[in-house]
Amino acid sequence: MASIKRFHQNGCNGQNCECAWRLDYRPQGLAGPRKRIEFPTKKAAEKHLTATAHKVSRGEYIEPAKIPTFAKTAEDWIQERIDRHPATVAGWRVHIRHLTKLDNLRLDRINVSMIERVRDDLRATLSAKTISAVLTTAAAIFKMAIRRGYATTNPAAIAERPRRTVAELTVGGETPESEKGLRAVRTDEVLSGDEIRKLLAHADPGLYRTLFATVAATGMRPEEVYALRWTDVQFDDNQVFVRRSLSWSRGPEEEGRVRPKFYEPKTRSGYRTLPLPAALVRALRVWKMQCPPSEFDLVFCRVDGQPLHRSNVLRQGLYPALSRAKLRSANVKTLRHSYASGLIAAGAPITEVQHRLGHSNPAVTLQVYSHWFPDADSGASDRFAQGFFGKPKKSGQKVGTESGRHRRPKSVSAINT
Repeated sequence: MASIKRFHQNGCNGQNCECAWRLDYRPQGLAGPRKRIEFPTKKAAEKHLTATAHKVSRGEYIEPAKIPTFAKTAEDWIQERIDRHPATVAGWRVHIRHLTKLDNLRLDRINVSMIERVRDDLRATLSAKTISAVLTTAAAIFKMAIRRGYATTNPAAIAERPRRTVAELTVGGETPESEKGLRAVRTDEVLSGDEIRKLLAHADPGLYRTLFATVAATGMRPEEVYALRWTDVQFDDNQVFVRRSLSWSRGPEEEGRVRPKFYEPKTRSGYRTLPLPAALVRALRVWKMQCPPSEFDLVFCRVDGQPLHRSNVLRQGLYPALSRAKLRSANVKTLRHSYASGLIAAGAPITEVQHRLGHSNPAVTLQVYSHWFPDADSGASDRFAQGFFGKPKKSGQKVGTESGRHRRPKSVSAINT
């Protein structure tokens, strides 16, 4: 039987005191453990007792001592996914770091209002899209907690997601790129055909010239090119298979020096077969005769046969070539963007561009490379409108009377006049 009584401190005479009210009860019935909790008021104690009784009746009561903190639950959630791509795990850890205000709170103490306060605090430093990703990670953590019996509700899933800020445009102003979601590649972020030719001419012959030519002529991602094997290159058929990528992301158990790791594409669309221009095939044949032996069978590798690191490719290969060619700043991915814009400018359909780039959705291709899709007037609007406005009358032609009666043509040929 539950009881709520004053718990007088030593020296209290029991009159007009502010001593706490002690709730003495068994939350799980006679067979469960006995609990004593103190409250500042009797009303608060009664409210807690009633709420606990409702949870027990619905089967939602969880022993408070068994409920972990958010930080502990988040780490358990990460450990469940430790076999995922290191870059993906690293992204989740960044999301969790944005939720540090919840770290020391028990899961049952976290409600929707707390989640939304954290959301509002993040607005000062993060975009609406990133905040939504953080909340999605938090919701996945609570989902695991519910599955394990640590929680009964998912406040992160219920919390409202932030919306993109609608800002008034100033004269000549535009919406900031950070608020547009997936950012479109600008026209000044690609190289023209002449600029690529100049870059290749000033790149060091051998490794870097062949590497840059391969990216520019196939549109492969840099991490896909760094993982390319000679067995993936089909010289007889003039094509290359994209089957894996290279990652230098630190694994969860790694300490000290990071080792290179190879992974399969994240999506099915990442697996693809790309055509190789004849000029690139000749360049690759020449490079194969010069390429250092590699235990990984890599097409592009260091002198000792180990995989390339993107920072070394930029610092030792691309930046010096750009400087000698007197070209603007760029990176290896700029060559991929240049390939995509070149395909679009040449009239390739969106589905072909999507396949070549390995995008899982054509909407991504449309949004990222929106600047290169033609927007000229095809005249389709005028042709559609003629269907309900009708063709303009020729001078002197009698269409009919005001009553709507028309002359019947004498022959079929009259219809075409």
